[in-house]
Order: sequence, then structure tokens, then C-alpha cells
Amino acid sequence: MADWYGVADRDVYSERFLAERDALADAAYRGDWHAVLTAVDATPELANSRRVGGRSGWTPLHQAAFHGAPVAVAEQLLAAGAWRTIRAVDGERPVDIATRLGHHQLVPLLRPAPRHEVADGDLRAMEHFLHALIRVRTESMGITARLLPPQVSVLGELPDARLHFAVPGMYGGFTTELKADQVQLEVRSFCRVAGGSGQTHRITPEECALIENGWG
Repeated sequence: MADWYGVADRDVYSERFLAERDALADAAYRGDWHAVLTAVDATPELANSRRVGGRSGWTPLHQAAFHGAPVAVAEQLLAAGAWRTIRAVDGERPVDIATRLGHHQLVPLLRPAPRHEVADGDLRAMEHFLHALIRVRTESMGITARLLPPQVSVLGELPDARLHFAVPGMYGGFTTELKADQVQLEVRSFCRVAGGSGQTHRITPEECALIENGWG
């Protein structure tokens, strides 16, 4: 199961965590593909890392699209697990940047190819409910960190269609699974220090429903 790092506050992370991601973001910004690929080869989860608290929300694949990097660079990032559908703060995906800047050699490679197909409109509707659920659950626990909740489109790229979002201060988080054949999400959330805090929600394009409460 993949992890979604969606906390914008730098003070919740260790210095090592921040330094590793800052160094990668700087290398990608410069177009230093040797440094980028060396870091990603050593730690594949960095393929989708963004600068914590950064303004753009760009991943290395966004930067590759911007620079018009060699096709081999994009291929290696994708092989490491880079997500084609992840959106920057302004909503652009890597393929959108490559198209806008005329880097046509990258467009076919960056075009989304989900393993689990769900219509874009349904994904957007379910994402709206997911983000609202995360906001309500975290606010009820007094969590004040700035959160960037998971993007539902990414789930369609993952082999198991599952993503975990750990929330600092919650001592737990949200595990979201896309069930494409039923056009729904199953969201399990919990707080380790509060017994019986577990909840399971079913999200469809039409609603978010609590289906299990009090586990854990």
C-alpha cells in the first residue's frame, strides 16, 4: 500500500525527512537528472515527493515535463512508481505541462493509463466527499495541521488501489481503497490512542455514508 504525504507544515517532520525531500526538489528544479534518479533509485517512494510547504506542489515528474527531460528520465521515474495523475497546486498534471510547453516527445508517456478505470466526474465527486470527511474527522480531534488530502485519481494507478494518509496528532490516519467495479471508495480511519475510534465510510459519487463505527 502506498503512502500519501499530505501535511504542509514543516515542523511535523524530522530534519532528515525534510532535507532529503528538499535536496530532491532542488535537483529536479535544476534539471539534475543524475541526482534525481540516484535519490529515487535509493528510495523509490521519493518518486512522488513534493517539497513540504512548497508553493507549486510539483513532483519530479512535473519538473521532468517542464524541462522537457529525456524520455529515459521519465521512463525511469515511472518505473520507480511516479504517478501520472497527481495534480500540482494549480491543477496541472505532468502531461498537461508537457503539452502546454510543446514537449511532445513526453506526452504519450505521461498520458494517464489507470489500472482501475472510473469516470473523471465520478472521481471528482468522490474526492469532494473524501476531503470533507477528512476535514470533519480531523477537526473533531482538534488537529490543526494544514492538510493536503489524497487525490482520488492516484488510486486508479496503484496495483491494489489503496493509499494510506497518516495524520500527525491523530496517531493514525485514513486508509482509502478505490473499488472501481462498484464506483466507490472505502475509507477506514482511526486514532491509536482512542479506543473504539475506528470508523469505516463508503463514498460514492452521490454520498458519504458511515457503515461501521467503534472498531479499533
